[in-house]
Amino acid sequence: MKTTRGFIATLSVLVVLALAGCSSGAPSSSDVEQALKSGMAMAMSQASSVQGGEAVSALMAKVEIKSVKVLECNKDASGTGFDCKVETEVSTPFAGDQKNTRMLHMVKGSDGWVIAR
Repeated sequence: MKTTRGFIATLSVLVVLALAGCSSGAPSSSDVEQALKSGMAMAMSQASSVQGGEAVSALMAKVEIKSVKVLECNKDASGTGFDCKVETEVSTPFAGDQKNTRMLHMVKGSDGWVIAR
């Protein structure tokens, strides 16, 4: 009986610590990926509405986000968002596979995380 209580107590502490590690509020890799996809969809929509933009939109539709990895996120100076160092790998019809690292300013909006410019 003592062993079971000890196990449950230890498990409870581990769960609390694991959840505490998630409470930084910073966007996850999947949050950033979703923000990138939403931004691309918006850009494609805007391109389609401009004369001759259908070709640009068609090319953008062929861009595939292969992976997104958040390397580091820190609260911004105003405390309203995060400055995140993100590694992305994308495949494009015009340049093939490309992997790069860049800084993105992420802000949580009503529909989730967005990339602020």
